[in-house]
Order: sequence, then structure tokens, then C-alpha cells
Amino acid sequence: MKTVKAVRSDFFPGEGCPIALRSIQGDARIQHAGDLTDIRHTHDFAELIIITRGGGTHWIDGTSYEVNAGDVFLIQDNTEHYFQERHDLEMYNIMFDDQYLAEHLRSLRSLSGFNAFFLFEPIFRRRHAFMSKLHLEPELMNSLRNTLKGMLAEVKSALPGCDLMLLSKVLEIFVLIAREYSQNSNSKAQTLYRLGEVISRMENNYSENWTISRLARIAAMAPSTFLPVFKEAVGTSPIEYLLNLRMSKAAAMLLKSRKSISEIALDCGFRDSNYFSRQFRNYYNCSPREYRQKF
Repeated sequence: MKTVKAVRSDFFPGEGCPIALRSIQGDARIQHAGDLTDIRHTHDFAELIIITRGGGTHWIDGTSYEVNAGDVFLIQDNTEHYFQERHDLEMYNIMFDDQYLAEHLRSLRSLSGFNAFFLFEPIFRRRHAFMSKLHLEPELMNSLRNTLKGMLAEVKSALPGCDLMLLSKVLEIFVLIAREYSQNSNSKAQTLYRLGEVISRMENNYSENWTISRLARIAAMAPSTFLPVFKEAVGTSPIEYLLNLRMSKAAAMLLKSRKSISEIALDCGFRDSNYFSRQFRNYYNCSPREYRQKF
């Protein structure tokens, strides 16, 4: 079977937040423009899949998984997938630009459940045989289904500010998922939750003296195991992630506070203000003082 490539321009508006919502109701083929449910495909954006009724067989990167009402899982960009079988399937697909959210809504990374579900679960999917996915109980799923129906009506209305309304509801769903995942008693999910806690701890306490051994202990892994797992999911090493985080916090402080550069360096975990200034120049191609004056 040939793999089709879906691109964000086919789904996201030219202006506004890069978020879209599509729905599948039943087993009929081609239910909306760009419907690739039954066609093996990949895309350059992330897709949150919420199964609200029925079920089927979902093929993801060469492995078939049974899915049923209540299942919620993420398909990251450049992942091949499609439904091999559908059985009275009702589902909602929330498509979004994960890089956009990472840049504009970094506070999501402070939620351990968000990190576990959105960063680590897709990486561990095959190793855990899909057992680390999130499954919502009927009462909660019914409430979520009503929210999704309201979102779909908003999309169809195409009223001004539709993208912002959609964003607000998507954020509610993301927080709901993060909270529910943190309550998941599945041992596989708990492993991923501990990894998510690593990022959460750094986000909330970025000025502390973090070491690989300390972070690995939080993840309950040996450092030699923790390092490659973290880098595969996040794209950088834990120390690089921490440095990126501190730099972004420092840049924001330079613009929003009147603290001295030495004070900001200390607040961001740098004991040596000269070292901080060198690192800042590497990131922003200017000194902290020039950055403050420039912006």
C-alpha cells in the first residue's frame, strides 16, 4: 500500500492558531475533505485521536492495535498509520502543530501527565504493546464527547475567533488528559509518568542544581537507560533541555523585570554571571544587555 503525505496547509487556516478538528461517524468511507482514515498516510503535524464509540484495528508504523470506545492516543508527525478495520466507529481527530504549542504554551510542560502522554507514550508504544495508552471511563468520555460535538459545531460555524474558541477547548482537553494520565494505575503508564515528572521538575525548578544522576533517579532508571530515552522523546539531552529552558526564562526576565543581569543569572541557576553572558550570546547572538535594549 502506498503511503500518502498529508500537510498542514490542507487542514489549518492560513491565519490563526494551527489547530483543526475532524470527525468520523460510522464506517462509511471518505466522510470529509482530506479524509485518510482508511488510507495509509503520514503528516507533518500531530494528531490526537479520541474514540467515542465502537472500535477497530489501527495500524501504526507496522504494528496493528485494537482500539475501542474510551481510548485516547497521540499520533506524532511523520508516523505512518491508518485504520485496517472499523466497527461502528465514532472518533474525533484533533490536529495541531506541536511546535507551535511548545513555543507559545510552554507551561503545559509543567504537567507531568502531559509530558508522559504527549512525549513519551508514542515513543514507548510498541515496547508496551499499546498498554500505556489512556483509556477514559464512560462517564468522563460522555462529557468529553459533548465538548467535542460543541467544538465541531464551532468549526462548522466559521465565525470570527473560531480558532481561538477551538484553542481554548483543546487546552481544556489537554489538561484533562494530563490529569487523567497521572491517575493511570497501569505499571507501563507509571513508568512514562515518572519520565514526565523529570521534565515537570525541571520546568518548575529550573534554577536548581540538576544532575543526570538526580534526574535518572526521578525516572527510576539507570543513567545509561535514561539518557537515550529522554533524547529520543524530547530531541535533546536533559542538560541541553535545561539550558534551553534557563535561556528562555532569562530572556523573558530581561524584558519583564528591572533586575540586574547578575540577579537574573542567579535566578536562572547560573552561579557565574560571566558564564551566563557567554551562553546567552551563543543563543541570541547578543549580550543580555544588548537584548534588553534591543527589545
